[in-house]
Amino acid sequence: MIPRISVIIPTYGRAAMVCDCVKSILDTCYPDIEVFVVDDCSPDNTRSLIAERFGNDSRVRYLRNKKNSLSAHSRNHGAAYAFGDYLLFLDDDNIVHKDIFTELMASFARHPDAGLIAPLTCNVDGDRRRIWTVGSYFNPWTSQCADARPLPEFVEDVPSSDEEYETMYSPNVLMVTRTAFDSVGGFDEVMRMQFEESDFGYRVVEAGYKAFISSRARTDHYGYRDPDTVPVLRGLGIGRPARAYSFGRNRTIFARRHFSFLQALVVAIVVAPLSALYYGWVALKNRRIDIAGAYCAGTFAGIFHIYPASVFDCKVGSACA
Repeated sequence: MIPRISVIIPTYGRAAMVCDCVKSILDTCYPDIEVFVVDDCSPDNTRSLIAERFGNDSRVRYLRNKKNSLSAHSRNHGAAYAFGDYLLFLDDDNIVHKDIFTELMASFARHPDAGLIAPLTCNVDGDRRRIWTVGSYFNPWTSQCADARPLPEFVEDVPSSDEEYETMYSPNVLMVTRTAFDSVGGFDEVMRMQFEESDFGYRVVEAGYKAFISSRARTDHYGYRDPDTVPVLRGLGIGRPARAYSFGRNRTIFARRHFSFLQALVVAIVVAPLSALYYGWVALKNRRIDIAGAYCAGTFAGIFHIYPASVFDCKVGSACA
């Protein structure tokens, strides 16, 4: 019997983009898939456009959050309705390759101890495809993301003989077995957004599963660029106040959960405050005092265990991802 794959796509305000993403999934060659578009209270025509383009396709379901709840909740919301043996969590600014699911399933067959396998994310750069990661982890002393091995610049640089690279997590897209997802309790909604994918991957590995990047399964990532944000701040992951707040807050939460006591202490009393000074300076330099304040407040909240962040998120601006 062919395993069912459930694809879960959180989205906010990107009606045309998420429809293109869904179409690429439906155009794959895998015979048993279902797709859940989880709308995080979009103000645009996402609902009507999904109905217009896919209303007659029983494989596609539209779900809408009761309130704007961000990515961790949106992924769990979709998973609650999914019947798949495998769950693929995908950002809405992707166009997947036609053989992505057959390649991912082949990787799981080669690694029966794997709980999480992600396709190779190819960031679209004109006519080239830049590799996002072939394996990532966080340096426990600095809480900075690091590559587990030398990173090929373009997808053409990946050796054709390579199949999987071991990793601790995957940004942008990942596939997980239903068993592994349930065993760790899904995405932690305390994280809301920023570090929530990293935290999930680490918990899967810490539960005893292996995690890999499959070099033969691929997706093209177009990297949505919000025109209302400052490019340098967007590149740092703090394009909006809510994102800045979550970034500053969640890095210390993540360190406390997954690093040793001494390492987490160094992050909290040295790295996080220095990062707040740097990110705050960059934000102020770009005339975004709101983002500077949000990042510093998030850092304070993370150091002093202030949960949840929802009230402050409302104050610092739009909570959209």
